[in-house]
Amino acid sequence: MNDVSKLYQVYINRELQTAKNEVLNSERLNQKILSFLHDLSEVAQDSRCYLFWEKDEPIDHQQLLEHYIEGLTMLMSIGYELRIDSIKNYTEIPDTSDIYALFFKIYQSILKVQSHYSSDEYQNTIDDYFTLGFQLNINIDEIIDNYQND
Repeated sequence: MNDVSKLYQVYINRELQTAKNEVLNSERLNQKILSFLHDLSEVAQDSRCYLFWEKDEPIDHQQLLEHYIEGLTMLMSIGYELRIDSIKNYTEIPDTSDIYALFFKIYQSILKVQSHYSSDEYQNTIDDYFTLGFQLNINIDEIIDNYQND
């Protein structure tokens, strides 16, 4: 089992302890997607990629990592709501160089998940979210260590 799948399985195991077998709850899914968008915005702010007037201030890597993990947790929760069984390994994720395009792509794909309940769009969102983390100098070991300790 790959590392990303292990992270997802950790989340599933947590949810199975508290949730019952339910049909898709679109209201709860909308709440989680909105929460994820908030977390993604915090990651953007912590990355300082759009704060051109504050470029000289250093990035607080720990705060960035914490907000990134919060977003990842919410993204895993969205996958659970959609009853996604498994996700791809992060080594299959392509490298993207434009961080702005990546943020916009994540926003667009999660909104497609919201409107179509698409597992393919969910996979695209999670792929892009991991790519974003890697571009922000967050490595997979940091993600796994911090996610499992959450």
